[in-house]
Amino acid sequence: MFAYGQTGAGKTFTMYGTKGNEGTAPRTIQEIFRVTAQGSDRFSYTVSGSMLELYCNNIVDLLSKANPSQSKAKLNIRQEKNGNVSVEGLVEEECSTADELMALLERGNEQRTVAATAMNSESSRSHLVLIIKIISVNKETKEVLKGKMLMCDLAGSERLKKSEVTEHQQTEAIAINKSLTALGDVIEALTKGGKGVVPYRNHKLTMLMQDSLGGTAKTLMFVNCSPASSNLDETFMSLKYAQRAKKITNTATKK
Repeated sequence: MFAYGQTGAGKTFTMYGTKGNEGTAPRTIQEIFRVTAQGSDRFSYTVSGSMLELYCNNIVDLLSKANPSQSKAKLNIRQEKNGNVSVEGLVEEECSTADELMALLERGNEQRTVAATAMNSESSRSHLVLIIKIISVNKETKEVLKGKMLMCDLAGSERLKKSEVTEHQQTEAIAINKSLTALGDVIEALTKGGKGVVPYRNHKLTMLMQDSLGGTAKTLMFVNCSPASSNLDETFMSLKYAQRAKKITNTATKK
């Protein structure tokens, strides 16, 4: 699941919400533990979580960011033979309750890079990714099934003239726009039904999302639009992006 749109259009609110008005991620966490509790007679479940941000094309482990000695470990994106994508060296914590996974989410959120711009007082300067892994073991047959959910709050696309960012924030904005272009290229290639090469390797963002886009993945994309008439151009571009994404047809199958 991921949210796309211009800066200040409400992506972070859609994905995370506020206390009492929870967004997609907290609701998903509650639902996961409701479903696992329901199936606990027949299956035993292990749920684990990790959080990272992609900042200026660098992967930052948000669960170890508070500890400088840990955060220096180089994080590499690896694709296994079965197509699964993992991040080497990323801290992964087992969570036995929804509260534990919510606490992990809040800890990671607190470490995210934000800054004030002319368009957004708390502009996300990175792509924020929550990864939830679920392993179920059938108590009778001992069959093991593994699943992964990737929830991504993308940083907003922005025009430098409008956001009025300077110096380092300009570098951030250029890196954000570059990664969103790479994502657009992947979406464009997927609409062609996998004919030709899908350029996942052009950017770390698309490498990270490779097993969540196309193939056998189920994907939900939110497109956030600003209602302000001054943002008409950006809204039009976001809707064009959505129109392209809507043409992708995946075949979700159990491996």
